[in-house]
Amino acid sequence: MCFSRIREEMMTVKIEVVCLFIMFLLLQGKAFTSIKPFAFPKNITLGKGYQVMCAVDTGIAPFRFEWLKDSVNLDIQDKNKRVLTDEKFSVLVIDPVTLLDQGNYTCKVKSKGGSVSFSTELYVKVAPRWTFEPKNSNIIKGTKLLIHCKAEGYPKPSVWWEKRNQETTGRMQVMENGTLVITEVQIKDAGQYFCLADNGVGIPLKKQILIDVLVPARFEEKFGVVTAQKGESARLQCDAQGDQPLSVTWSNSSNTLSKTSGSGYEIFETLTPKGINSELIIRETLPQDGAIYSCLAENEHGRDERKVKLLIQEVPSPPPGVSVREVWTRSSSITWLVPYSGNSPISNYIVQYWRDHKGTRRLNEKTVPSSQTFAMIKNLRPGTSYIVTITAENSVGKSLPSDPAMLTTGEEEPDAPPMDISVHAKGTNTITVTWKAPPRENWNGQLEGYYVGYRVIDLSETYSYETEQFSPSLEHDHFLTNLMKGTKYGIIVKAFNAAGTGPPTQEILVSTLDGDLPASPKLYVQSTTRSTVTLKWNVDSPSHASVTGYTVQYRRESGRWHQATAVPSENDYYTVTGLQDETAYEFYVTAANKYGAGDPSEIITVITGDIDSGFASSLSGQRGHGYMDLAIIVPVAAAVAAVGVVVAVSCVWQRKIRLRHRLERAMSERTYTPYAGIPVGQVTVGQRFPDMDKTWPPGHSDNNPPLSNPDPYSAVPPRVQNGDLRKASSTQEMRTYFAQDARIQGLSGSKQDVRQIRNSQYSNSLK
Repeated sequence: MCFSRIREEMMTVKIEVVCLFIMFLLLQGKAFTSIKPFAFPKNITLGKGYQVMCAVDTGIAPFRFEWLKDSVNLDIQDKNKRVLTDEKFSVLVIDPVTLLDQGNYTCKVKSKGGSVSFSTELYVKVAPRWTFEPKNSNIIKGTKLLIHCKAEGYPKPSVWWEKRNQETTGRMQVMENGTLVITEVQIKDAGQYFCLADNGVGIPLKKQILIDVLVPARFEEKFGVVTAQKGESARLQCDAQGDQPLSVTWSNSSNTLSKTSGSGYEIFETLTPKGINSELIIRETLPQDGAIYSCLAENEHGRDERKVKLLIQEVPSPPPGVSVREVWTRSSSITWLVPYSGNSPISNYIVQYWRDHKGTRRLNEKTVPSSQTFAMIKNLRPGTSYIVTITAENSVGKSLPSDPAMLTTGEEEPDAPPMDISVHAKGTNTITVTWKAPPRENWNGQLEGYYVGYRVIDLSETYSYETEQFSPSLEHDHFLTNLMKGTKYGIIVKAFNAAGTGPPTQEILVSTLDGDLPASPKLYVQSTTRSTVTLKWNVDSPSHASVTGYTVQYRRESGRWHQATAVPSENDYYTVTGLQDETAYEFYVTAANKYGAGDPSEIITVITGDIDSGFASSLSGQRGHGYMDLAIIVPVAAAVAAVGVVVAVSCVWQRKIRLRHRLERAMSERTYTPYAGIPVGQVTVGQRFPDMDKTWPPGHSDNNPPLSNPDPYSAVPPRVQNGDLRKASSTQEMRTYFAQDARIQGLSGSKQDVRQIRNSQYSNSLK
């Protein structure tokens, strides 16, 4: 029972609590404040007045009202706004409405029951109107154009541009604020443009403007090049663009050119749709006309300048720096520098070369492209001097030749044998060999001499050689001496130069004579007059009786030899007539027998004049045996006694040597006429060298008797003369010859030394 009661009391308490809570909730709801919703009209017109009321729907007074615009307390100080407030409502009056009045309006109410607010939006639809109206514009070509166009309204109007009868290009842009931008204005950009603004309210705005493009004086091309050949006319043009009035002025580096002050030139101007075309014409160009010409164009909007370079074309200058880079035996390389082109590109070079010799020259040419300044000249002759010049060529013509360059090709061995070889027996131990030089084009250099080779037929296949030095005479001769009597020999001749030895001539066979030729006469001057010289001679030889006649040769010093009439064998004198007074003449005499002409006498020199015969012999310039005359022996003997016998003998010996050399040179020009009783064919032309001792065969001396078995070919040591291997390497036959000459001397001397020893031996025999 007790528990049941307690349970009932607890249930009663719970019910009371619930009832009290419900009553509290009812009292709280009655105290909460609320605002009746409000809004601005939808179609609000600018300039009219509008109002909205904010009224409290529920709540416990008192109430306090506040108005906010865009969350900011409304400034009731604005002239077009005011607020009317009562106990339970507040009215916002906007009169007149402007675009600035658009926004979010909020009414906020505060009371004991709390704070409450309500918001509404004020929208004003306004037709567009200009805030920045575009205007006409003048713009210079090539510059940047900005034209502003701006409108306001609600909603915000859109602004765009149009061009009459033409679409805008990529160079035209419209910014967000309605500004038209044209980069690098061109003439075609000129015209009528429209700026439009529209927001869907009212009539769209449209404004027409005119854009005028101003063209300053200018040239499309700032630089040009004009070419003209020397002596021809030249035309220089300047095509100026720009608004009129437009003027063009010409000038060069020195002065201004006018239409009236010039001589030798003219200026013409022609109007064009874009400006003016001015031409400067030079009637006959000269090299000094080549310059840079300027034309200046001007108008009220600006100025511009164009330059024209005038090139006067002419033939190139001669190539400079021509030099020989390398030379071989049959080719050479030539280099040069690039010359002045004459204002026209060089098309090619012409290499001209020819042999350096007198007379008609054969010109050779080789064309080389302009890309190279060197050339290889081929097919030249060895050992030959050439002259080389270079000529440049362009579209105008050829230049003058360059300064000549000289070259001499390297030498090669002669490639042809001597010509017209002839051999004749001159005695039992002597053979004369005559020949002419090989053709000049086959020398391959400068000949230094000849090798005369000889061998005994059927006894030897190896040639022995003697050397004959080169001389410029047309015909050469050489005497082979110390040969065997009545023996058949084979004779060849080779030419040589610094490079080596050429091919031999065909072998010619000849036999030495079985009998002796007459000895050399001893010649004297018997008398002389202004126009004659009388000569006397004798032959001290057992063979004197066999002489069939004599020949007298004479000449003026260094002149050509002349042969006097043949003298019979019974006479031992002869008078040469028709000579010039007080003139030096040279004479020699040759005796002949049935085997041929013997050795000539030594040359004597005589000066014509009225001198007695005794004194003429001593003052005539006699050479050779003139010292044996008594008119000379006496004074000479006195002098010899004073200075000594040895000195006198030495002087005479040197004099004889000099006279012998002159005789040898003279003999190279002499001619012979056969005598009666002398078989034709045995009379020869050539130089007579002294014979050596005829006891031994060729190539041996008294101290070196002949060997039964000569040295084998391989055992003969090569001879090197002055470090030159040319003669040592020409042929093995040369080496055999040098070895034999070495035996003659008893030492390894040169070929020239051997020849001098032979001459001295023969001179001793003459004594």
